[in-house]
Amino acid sequence: MPVHPTEETAPSGLTDKVAAESKDSTASDHPLHDENKGPTSKAHASDHKSKGPAIPESIPDAEGTKDELKAKAKELNK
Repeated sequence: MPVHPTEETAPSGLTDKVAAESKDSTASDHPLHDENKGPTSKAHASDHKSKGPAIPESIPDAEGTKDELKAKAKELNK
């Protein structure tokens, strides 16, 4: 019986490699799917910059008083 590497010691992407080398493979060879095969670059500070939270220019007023809104919610939740 063949000896298979354990999950902890198997190289990453082993399943993809086996599937790609198989003559019966249905794995895609399109360049679009090669995105995870090369080395990746590290993140830079500019990758984490944000313009802050989105704040609307105007917030619509609630329609009615607090008691009216509670009554409306109670009616809708019947």
